[in-house]
Amino acid sequence: MKKRIILISSILLIAVLVAFTLVKNKKAINASNKVVDRSAIPIPVSVISASDQTVNGSFTLPAIVQPEEQADISINATGKLKSLDIDLGSHIIKGEVIGTVDNSLKELNLASTQLLLDKYKVDYQKYKELYAGKAATETDYNNARYNYENTKVQLAQIKQQIADGLVVAPVTGTVVKKNFNAGEFVNTGAKIAQVVDVSRLKANVMVSEREVYRVKPGTPVTLTCDIYPGTTFNGVIKYISPQGDESHNYLVELSIENSGSVTLKAGTFTRATFDIQDNAKVLQIPKTALVEGIGNPYIYVVNGNHADSRKLVLGHEIGDNIEVLSGLNIGEQVITEGQINISQGSLIQVVNSK
Repeated sequence: MKKRIILISSILLIAVLVAFTLVKNKKAINASNKVVDRSAIPIPVSVISASDQTVNGSFTLPAIVQPEEQADISINATGKLKSLDIDLGSHIIKGEVIGTVDNSLKELNLASTQLLLDKYKVDYQKYKELYAGKAATETDYNNARYNYENTKVQLAQIKQQIADGLVVAPVTGTVVKKNFNAGEFVNTGAKIAQVVDVSRLKANVMVSEREVYRVKPGTPVTLTCDIYPGTTFNGVIKYISPQGDESHNYLVELSIENSGSVTLKAGTFTRATFDIQDNAKVLQIPKTALVEGIGNPYIYVVNGNHADSRKLVLGHEIGDNIEVLSGLNIGEQVITEGQINISQGSLIQVVNSK
């Protein structure tokens, strides 16, 4: 009995010691996990003073070049294509006859009508002279004149029908699509082929409200592309829309020379640089100041010894800088380093200022 009491007492003592140790360890763990309040510790940052900076008058925008002239080759007649003298890649000249429908019956009708017209012309001249000498009635004279004039109209109609059966090139250029071959039947208005002229190209770009007032029709434009590094293509502004879109951007059409030893294909991505001779000053900041980049443009500025977040409206990228259209004033201190560690209202300490 005595041994049993001793055993139970020993077990209870061990349990108390284990519980005491666990409680002590838990207090030590909680103490180590306790969040340290660092709100009173200023975060070191570098800043730059926002200012207007001079930029080159030129600016660059993306542009995809397209043919200045392209057209569908259609036909204004119904029938079987007797000939079609083009293939993909064929160079054709505006006004050139490149095919025709079968006009055999119309040509026979033309010959017959021409013979009839010649007869009626003789009759008309005869009755005209007889009527003048009072040797023919007015009715005979009028009938002869009607037959002659009516047949002239019929002859002109047949000639027009034959002309409508000709396939004529609407513009000078290269055939890029061919939908029919000789021997096939076509209906009026059928699109026989498509031709494009790439000796001159065009491109439409959207120019901001601030920039559009600096350009005018005839302003030189230089285009470059990755396909031909170091090669430039010359163009000019052909048209400027008098009305902007909801974002205050204006459509500007460019006309581009494309007849040198190196030429562009339609659809090529290029960069169009507007060669403006003046210089301008714009408010700009380093792109590194943007907390989350251009996709969500905001920065932190210095407000006393705290940081204030600012949402920005951005303009063009200018090298390592970016234009600020709104959201920032000249002279404000923009945080350029250390902003990743701060949030709205964070305590800061400026350690480097430019």
